[in-house]
Formats: sequence, structure tokens, C-alpha cells
Amino acid sequence: MKQFITFTLSALLFLTGCSENDTPVAPTYKGAEQALGNGKAYSWVKFSTDNIPTSIGFTLTKGALDNLPHGGVALVLSLPTEAVGKTPFDHIMLDYLHTGHEPPGVYDVAHFDMHFYMQSLAERKAIPIYDAAKAKFDNLPAAGYIPSPYIRLPAGVPEMGVHWADPRSAELAGTGKFTETLIFGSYDGKVTFIEPMVAYEFLKSSPNLTKAVPTPTKFAKAGYFPMKYSIKQVGDEIVVSLDDLMMMQ
Repeated sequence: MKQFITFTLSALLFLTGCSENDTPVAPTYKGAEQALGNGKAYSWVKFSTDNIPTSIGFTLTKGALDNLPHGGVALVLSLPTEAVGKTPFDHIMLDYLHTGHEPPGVYDVAHFDMHFYMQSLAERKAIPIYDAAKAKFDNLPAAGYIPSPYIRLPAGVPEMGVHWADPRSAELAGTGKFTETLIFGSYDGKVTFIEPMVAYEFLKSSPNLTKAVPTPTKFAKAGYFPMKYSIKQVGDEIVVSLDDLMMMQ
């Protein structure tokens, strides 16, 4: 009888395409590809084997940093459908600025603004110029919702909002040039995005960076918040991600 039971179990495993050593695989879901330079960009979200989001980011394929227009790029990356509602993030916006932006001598070099937005595309697109909605731009999140010691940068940007920067970063502290930094954003009293801002030359230098994300002490609603962010060369590709997502209340 023992031999019969052993044979039956083996046959069942063979017929179902499984083995006794099979283990669950943590899935990664990929968003739609968008053309960028001579390559492509696409979003993705990784989950644990028990369907908990662990990392969200995007990939720039080989050639994506080549032949970028001097007039800049504004590219919206939709998240994969499997990720909708599973993280606080709604979409990713890649802005390439060939001559950078203000303040002069700080961020006026070629770089990418990589916004991970926590508001819908329609809400973001409705943000006007600063002078048309000063009250909403100047309605800042209450203490604790922006990590310390971040400071507000002047005015605000249409279709983005208010930007907050870390005064300890090399380019603001006067201890070095801008290579990469992490920006927070807000509009009308709410935190609306997390933004790795990365110099073009840094992306071309085979980066291998992982840093802690400054953590606020308060959150508007429960959700998975990143503990780290990464900017890495992986083979011929550049991968930028918000990692170690943790449920915050």
C-alpha cells in the first residue's frame, strides 16, 4: 500500500506540472512601454508572494538616454493595472530638461525630474500657474507630513505643485555639485509626490545608488510608503525605484 501511495503522489505531481520543491514566485507587473530617446521607458510594480507591494519604479532600456531632444521631454508612465489601488501612487512623470531649471548654479544642468504622483492625472493637470492659485500653493501640509528638515522651495510649478528639498543635500549645503536628490511635493494642503531628481551625467555614469527615504511622522491615509530609493545600472538598463514599501498608518 505504501508503494501505491508513493506512486500516486508522484503521478499527480507530474500531471499537474508541479514538484515537491516548487515555491511561490513573487510577481512583477509591467506597464505599457513609451518611446524615449533611442529606447523605451516603462513602469513596473513588484509584489511579495502574499500579494503585498514591495517596490515600484520604472526602467529605461538601452538607448533611452541617447538622442534626447534639447527642447525637453514630458512623459507620463501609467502604472500596470495590477498595481492600481495597491500603493498610494497613481502615475509616474518623467521630465527631461536639457538646461535644467532654477535656481541658477544649482539645478541648471541637464537632468530628469522623476515624479511619483499620489494624485490622479486629471487633478495634477488642473494645477495652474502659481499666480492663479496662490492660496492653494501656499496651503502647506501640517507639520509632520513633510519629513524634517525639508524646506519649501519658492513659489510653485503648474501641473506639479510646491517642491520641498533637503537643505543638507550637497548642492544646497554648498559642499558639492548636484548629482541626485530626493524632492517631496505638495498642493492645497496635501503631499502629492515623491521625486528623485537626477542629473543626466549621473545616469550615464553606471550608477549603483541606494539611499534611505526620509520618513514623515504623519500620513494622510494608510498606505505603503517607501523606506529606500534606488538608481541603478542593471545590464544595459537604468532602473529607478522606491523600495522596501511599508504599511504606514
